[in-house]
Amino acid sequence: MGIAHKIYTALGGKKGSFLQQKWSNYCKKKDLKRKQALLKKYGLEALQAFKDACMECQKDYWLEFGTLLGAYREKSFIPHDFDLDVGMPAEDYTNTFEQALISKGFVKDHSFDLLDVPNNKRTPSEHAFFYKDLAIDIFLAIPHETSRSTYCYSVGEKNAITATRAFTFEKNDSLSKVSINGVELCAPANPAENLAAYYGEDFMTPNPNCTGNKNKNPHLTHYSPSEYTGVLIRVSKNVQ
Repeated sequence: MGIAHKIYTALGGKKGSFLQQKWSNYCKKKDLKRKQALLKKYGLEALQAFKDACMECQKDYWLEFGTLLGAYREKSFIPHDFDLDVGMPAEDYTNTFEQALISKGFVKDHSFDLLDVPNNKRTPSEHAFFYKDLAIDIFLAIPHETSRSTYCYSVGEKNAITATRAFTFEKNDSLSKVSINGVELCAPANPAENLAAYYGEDFMTPNPNCTGNKNKNPHLTHYSPSEYTGVLIRVSKNVQ
C-alpha cells in the first residue's frame, strides 16, 4: 500500500467505495506519469548500460514488445510507454551476467519461473530490474528443437498468476539493428514479424489503447493453469 492510500485509509476511506475508486484512479494516473517521465529521462541511459553489459559478457540481446515497437516505428520511445522490454536467449542469462548488470546500477526486483505443471518442472523465464527507478523486463527466449518461446504472465492479487501465454518464433541466430534517438540497438531478425504477432498487422499505426493482437495468431499460444503457469519470485532487498 502506497503512502497516498495509507493517508486515504487513515482519513476513513473505505475499500470498494466510489470515493476509493476515484482516489485509486487518480493515484494510478499519477504513478503512470511518474513512470513515463522516468522512461524519458533514463530510458536511453538504461539501454546503453544493458547493451554494455551484454557486450562485455558476450551475450546476445534484442529489444522486445513496446520498446521494439518504439524503435522500429518511431526510432524513439512510444509517448505512452512507461518501462523497457528486452529479450535474450535463456542460456545467455548467467549469474556472471546478472552481476554485470548489478555493477552498472541495475537493481533486481523479481523474476518468473515457467512451471510445467504436469511434469512439475521449473525454468527461469523472466527477470525484472530497476535502473534509477525505471523498470526493465528481461524476457528469456526458451529454446526448443527449431524454435524459441517467450512467456508472459498476467499477475493478479497476492501475486497470483491469472494467465500465461507464449510467443514462439523460429530459431534465428542473426539479429537486425534498430535505433532509439540515434543509439543503435539489436532487434529480432524480422522485427515486423514479431510486432505483427504482438500488436496486429496495423502496428505501424499508433494506438495508445492497444493491449495486443486480438486476431488469430500462429505465434501465440494461451495455456490453461493445468498446463503451464508462472511462479513469481521476489528478491530479498538485503541480497544486493
